[in-house]
Amino acid sequence: MSLNFVVKNPILYNMKMMNFKRNLITSLLICVSVFVFAQGAATNSAAQDTTKKKSRFGQSENSTQKPDSLITDMGVAVSPSSLRFRAKPGSTETRYVTITNDTKKSEKFKISFADYDMSNKGAVTQVPFGKNHEYGLTKWISATPSFVELRPGQAQKIAITINVPDEPNAYRSAWCLMMVDETTEKKYITPPNDGKSNMVMGVIPVFGFGVYIFQNPPNVKINKVEITKFYFNYDKENKYVYVNTRNVGDGIGFCKAYVEVNNLNTGYKEKLFLKQFTIFPGMERTLDYQLPGNIGKGNYIATAVLDFGSDEEVEAAELEFKIE
Repeated sequence: MSLNFVVKNPILYNMKMMNFKRNLITSLLICVSVFVFAQGAATNSAAQDTTKKKSRFGQSENSTQKPDSLITDMGVAVSPSSLRFRAKPGSTETRYVTITNDTKKSEKFKISFADYDMSNKGAVTQVPFGKNHEYGLTKWISATPSFVELRPGQAQKIAITINVPDEPNAYRSAWCLMMVDETTEKKYITPPNDGKSNMVMGVIPVFGFGVYIFQNPPNVKINKVEITKFYFNYDKENKYVYVNTRNVGDGIGFCKAYVEVNNLNTGYKEKLFLKQFTIFPGMERTLDYQLPGNIGKGNYIATAVLDFGSDEEVEAAELEFKIE
């Protein structure tokens, strides 16, 4: 059996097909428009929601916030512990320090700077505020912001900027200490001592952190740190070898040094731990290495190796001594 399809009016059929296609295309365009509009509305809604969140939390582009579930209550951290600038005189350079409040309470911090000196043992002595320091960096440095309040889990980047003038004393090294002090408002009234009632308001430091800041302009060269003396000494309880060093270059030296001890009688060998230290131009540092408590008697030779950052050389010295 066969089936035959007969089109009685081809023109009318074609017109109906054309109308059908036109209506189909129109419907599709309407659907696409509705979808695009819905997507755009959702995007705008998300953007507005994000804006509201930023506004609610008060975060800037230099601030981050941990979720409450990730706060470990480990304390407050400041990083890095030092900054090294290489600003050319007549220019400005900025680096960053991050303060993180990983506690469950809000904390306030004040940022300030102080010049300092360093002894040959590495002890730091702060120069009194207002006193001129030959190598002081405080006169050219600033922090933005200089006062922050951090909520639990919040971290804040602090911009540390040095603005070095083009003047003769800017063509040498400089350094200072950045101090990050936690502060709190006084919540008590100072007892009167003059017969009058005096209410004292203000801010008092609670604890603080220090960040060492160094500036070596490009013209200075950390060209030589020497070992000036290498000797053995002991007291009733311990035995030591000492390494005296001196920076004879014009830049701040960032050094590493270690000592290796060999027993010439038994072949015993001991490498003492690595020390890293900073040494300023024209200054000296003394490193003391305590020998192991179980070191035996005999004739020894010790080798001191000093890496002061040169690509071409290291400083070394040898010492012979006897333990009886």
